[in-house]
Amino acid sequence: MSVSSILARVMSRIGTLFGRYKMPEQPKMYVLVRMDLSETYRMVQGAHALAQYALDQPVLFRIWGNGTIVFLGVRNLIELRKWETTLEMKGRRLSSFWEPDLDDQLTAIACYELGEMFIGLKTV
Repeated sequence: MSVSSILARVMSRIGTLFGRYKMPEQPKMYVLVRMDLSETYRMVQGAHALAQYALDQPVLFRIWGNGTIVFLGVRNLIELRKWETTLEMKGRRLSSFWEPDLDDQLTAIACYELGEMFIGLKTV
């Protein structure tokens, strides 16, 4: 069990005892995948993006520690590129995956984030 998860549990119990402390939201691993791909392909591409994140951001990946993961759908390649640009412009650490079997098209993005910026996207 990680130090952060132990601390979160302790703070939650303290908050329950005193009824005043609200736990801050924990970041989650968000994986954005294209809905114009088949369901199986979406999951595979999302897994590739997650694996790429582990290679690109090993410290954050360890902090995430295989916690909560949320798969979100975007309409198509154009929308996924817009999300990639937006995340980069906001300074978010993300990993993108380009599928060699689809002429190196962008197919998925992984990002460890609080998630408020993904409001409006639907889970896959």
